[in-house]
Amino acid sequence: MNMNKYFSFAIVVFLMAVPLVLTSCGKDNILDDVEELQPELKVWTEPYHVESSTIDEVKNYMEFSMKRYGLVSEATIAGSIQLTYKTGNGNEGILYSFYASNGELYSVIDTELIANSRLVIDYLKEHYSLIVPAIEATLEYCFTNSDRSMVITTAKVSDTYFNVNYAYVN
Repeated sequence: MNMNKYFSFAIVVFLMAVPLVLTSCGKDNILDDVEELQPELKVWTEPYHVESSTIDEVKNYMEFSMKRYGLVSEATIAGSIQLTYKTGNGNEGILYSFYASNGELYSVIDTELIANSRLVIDYLKEHYSLIVPAIEATLEYCFTNSDRSMVITTAKVSDTYFNVNYAYVN
């Protein structure tokens, strides 16, 4: 009788453990789960944004300095070449645009999680000059570099994401 009680208990424990084991081993990429659980960054790294850079320079920088991003596509659209990078964390990514005529970089759009907005904006405030009053509710900021050859704007695009845009002034 006593053995029957332990046997029944063992069956119940086994039945409870099987779904747990199958669920925990069912996903191929455990690192994706970690990224989803911790979307907030500790340190923000600016995307490559040196005016007139080549496609190869951007690709090299992204490969060695921005490892959380992967190249998703390289396309020629309406006179420009575009490189699209994503993190695998929703729509978080970077879009680089180059002139098709000479292959030089002219625009960078970095889409970040809104959870990282304070970190990003604090970084931009520290490294650039704010040129117009900010609209905090929509995360609208406008910065420039010291020689005013580049304008960096930020704007909320949804409840989850905001953009950091780098544009060059000729």
